[in-house]
Amino acid sequence: MLKVYCDFNDSTADDLFWLLYLDGKPLADVADNYALQEGDRVILFQDVGDFEVEATLHFDRSAPYVFLGSRLCARPDWSTRRDLLTEVDRS
Repeated sequence: MLKVYCDFNDSTADDLFWLLYLDGKPLADVADNYALQEGDRVILFQDVGDFEVEATLHFDRSAPYVFLGSRLCARPDWSTRRDLLTEVDRS
C-alpha cells in the first residue's frame, strides 16, 4: 500500500482530504504512474512518527477541479488509525 502525505488540516464536511502528496508531488499528478483507481487504498500520514490511517481514494476524471482544486481525494477509515509514538517517546 502506498504511503501518502496528507494535510489533515483541510477537509470537506464529509471527511474528504485533498492535499495529498507522494514523494513531494501532488498525488493527482502521479496517480496514473501508479495505476491508481477509484476505491484503491493508501496509508495517509502527516507528521513522520505521529500517526497513520488507511484511506480510500476517490477520483472524478470528468471534472478536474471538483474537489477544491484536485481530481483526487481520500477518505480515511478512522478505525484503522495507528498512533506511532508511545507515551514514553512523547515525553
